[in-house]
Amino acid sequence: PVTGTVLVDDKPMEGVKVVFSPAAGSSGQSASGQTDAEGKYSLTTVDPGDGALAGEYQVAILKSTVEEDTLPKEMDPDDPAAMDAIYGALDTSKDGKTENMIAAKWNSPGTSGLKASVKEGGENNFEFKVTSK
Repeated sequence: PVTGTVLVDDKPMEGVKVVFSPAAGSSGQSASGQTDAEGKYSLTTVDPGDGALAGEYQVAILKSTVEEDTLPKEMDPDDPAAMDAIYGALDTSKDGKTENMIAAKWNSPGTSGLKASVKEGGENNFEFKVTSK
């Protein structure tokens, strides 16, 4: 298995996506995982927690939040007044309301500068420190 910790501004953050992408010339396969409340992650390639194939990887760290819409979750589709209220309240400008919780440079394996060398049969534990700004 491949495990580790991600610290954002020196603190753990839950829900951070960790993506290992094979480095140029490496025969690995992409693997990803998500952090828990303590910032710990475990990578998956095919089966949950199976880790990553041995090889050299470039790493991306990302997390974004999407603003929840304020539309009612339940309504009667046969009630024209309810339908009018929903369509009247629909804010299409919310498409752009995604907020990155981690600085953009960390979001791509090509710009993050983060690397990992996964060894077969060895301990593969990687800690990454990234920033929110």
